[in-house]
Amino acid sequence: MQKITKVGAGTLFGSMVFLFFLVVFQNIMEIPAWLAVAGRMHPMFLHFPIVLLLLSFFTVWIPNGKSAADQWLNLLRLSAALSASITAIMGMLLSFEDGRSGETLELHKWGGVIVAVLGYLFYAYSPQLSRYILFTRSFTVIATAAIIFTGHWGADLTHGSDYVLAPINGNQQHIVPPDQAIIFADVIQPILEKKCAGCHGESSTKGKLKLSDLKSVLAGGKSGALFIPGNPDTSLLIHRIHLPLEDKKRMPPASKPQLTETEAAVLYDWIKSGAAAEVKLFSLPATDSFRILATAYLTPGGENTAAAEPVYSFEAADEKKIIAVNNNYRVVVPLGKNSPALVANVYGRNVYTSKSLEELLPLKEQIVELNLARMPVKDDDMKVIQQMPNLRRLNLNYTDITDNGIALLSNVKSLREVALSGTATTANALEKILPLPDLSSIYIWDTKIDSTALQRLRTKFPKLVIESGFVDNGAEIMALSAPVIKPAAGIFEKDIQAEIKHPFKGVEIRYTTDGSEPDSVNSPVYAAPFAITKNTVVKARAFKPGWYGSNAAQSSFIHRSMKPDSVILITPTDAKYKPTSEKALTDGEIGSFDNVANGDWYGYQKDDAEYYMLFNKPAAVKSVTVIAAKNIGRYLFPPEVVEVWGGADQKNLKLLGTIEPKPAQKGELSEHLQLQVAFPSTEVQCLKIIAKHLRTIPAWHGGKGQAGWIFVSEVVLD
Repeated sequence: MQKITKVGAGTLFGSMVFLFFLVVFQNIMEIPAWLAVAGRMHPMFLHFPIVLLLLSFFTVWIPNGKSAADQWLNLLRLSAALSASITAIMGMLLSFEDGRSGETLELHKWGGVIVAVLGYLFYAYSPQLSRYILFTRSFTVIATAAIIFTGHWGADLTHGSDYVLAPINGNQQHIVPPDQAIIFADVIQPILEKKCAGCHGESSTKGKLKLSDLKSVLAGGKSGALFIPGNPDTSLLIHRIHLPLEDKKRMPPASKPQLTETEAAVLYDWIKSGAAAEVKLFSLPATDSFRILATAYLTPGGENTAAAEPVYSFEAADEKKIIAVNNNYRVVVPLGKNSPALVANVYGRNVYTSKSLEELLPLKEQIVELNLARMPVKDDDMKVIQQMPNLRRLNLNYTDITDNGIALLSNVKSLREVALSGTATTANALEKILPLPDLSSIYIWDTKIDSTALQRLRTKFPKLVIESGFVDNGAEIMALSAPVIKPAAGIFEKDIQAEIKHPFKGVEIRYTTDGSEPDSVNSPVYAAPFAITKNTVVKARAFKPGWYGSNAAQSSFIHRSMKPDSVILITPTDAKYKPTSEKALTDGEIGSFDNVANGDWYGYQKDDAEYYMLFNKPAAVKSVTVIAAKNIGRYLFPPEVVEVWGGADQKNLKLLGTIEPKPAQKGELSEHLQLQVAFPSTEVQCLKIIAKHLRTIPAWHGGKGQAGWIFVSEVVLD
């Protein structure tokens, strides 16, 4: 017994020394992986010291004469003190690795240290304490209180600040009527508080992200901005909540209550609609998808009263069939957790063929949503879509479909929503599909259907929502949508005319051509189309009295005077981000952020991006522009440096020019980077372009210490 006690006492003293070492140097320490594993055992181990300490405290409240039992009581106190010290050490290690911060974490951390110290004192000075029974019992009361408070703070960290009282407070959430609801305070914030506050609330700010108020939500966290208004598909928030459950970056983690299908949809549509915050929900147009979804969410019988998810009569698809159709250009995912319904998204305009659609037919029974927006879809492709008996939502925005193809949709009896914006559809074609029994809404922005025909259709089909744009009747105060710049951003060889439009009457459009942000006072007013003759970044905003100014629309125009005769990739791309042909590097198509694996991007992390561009005859070149991606939430960083070499052949090259792009900063939004290297006009037959990827991601980012990705879409020669 004495030998065990002696070894235990020495171990206890050593653990206390190590604990104080961690406390003193916690702000500058980085721990190895094996210690991180020990830290993660903290939640499992912490019950031992609680039980042992309370048992040892209890012994001083019962009569006890001198006996052989004193040795066992001494061993109990030693075990309690040692387990408290080890648990405190584990907790300190976990705090280094977990990435959390906040007042509650600090209180829990210091509470754990204090409990460990009190346990050590109770063991080390038990002979002296036994002489003063009143003082000793007071000591145990104080120590017990420290255990209770420390455990309470730990529960707040793990489960959220209202975890203990949740059973009696759970039904007290105040549901605001939709017509009175403020968008962020009454729709978005309750979702964040319910599903995210456990890790990102007032009590804990994991990843330096706090979601307890609007200012903090807009500020983002360690990995940058949470979302890009109007662009949910490239927003970090949406990306994280749709990661697989087993992914460690999934939010909420698999161990926490998950967002429901409706809650996730509310967040997605909120960002898609522009992420308006401090305005009323009903200030949005009546046909706005976020307004419709949020109204249902706030209405009794909706999400807040546990309404049932849609019930489908068909069986779930074989998982192997789903895996077989998924690739870089086509993504099929379940509509919701445990739902047999599937959503199919098709990407990559350059690689789309009718076969891309036909290959979805093994899942034709389960597909309820199909997104073909901006694909070169032809009328004959509707014959494939006709074979999907449960298709409810179909997005054909800005496709090549004509009236003949639209007429074929009259055979898809399950359709509820069809998007035809930007197509050549006419009123005559619409009349063939509007009688569909379940059809409830159709979107025809930017089509050739005039107001007279539109009014006739609305009169004939009064129960349908036919959305053609918003009409300003002066009754609502809200933010204007951004203007539309035509042509869209791109690469041009001959001078072009830029035109800026807005669907609302009486709107004043202010714009800039130097990349600066336009304002309502100093920026020029748009009056007529203007010429683009060189590399230009056009930004435009809409203003109108009584309305909030719009977000800025942006289009980047890049001049190209030549194309190489051939391109050679010196370094291979990552296998997941490899275009189908080297020609994609000079095809004049700038990659989209909707899906970075769509064939328009060259992705590198292990190697720098290096290319040869060869000419059959000497060509005079004066600049090279590399179009790259910046999306810090997805680890896409600007290159550290871009170099351009030129000469008669690959063995005789000299450095023509170099630039060092501005490093990415915390909180920056996603954007296409135009990295232009200019130099005196030089006659060459071979160019070598090198874009060096970021070697080490900075400490403010969640991926600190790793290598950054570099994504290149296009190389433009002038």
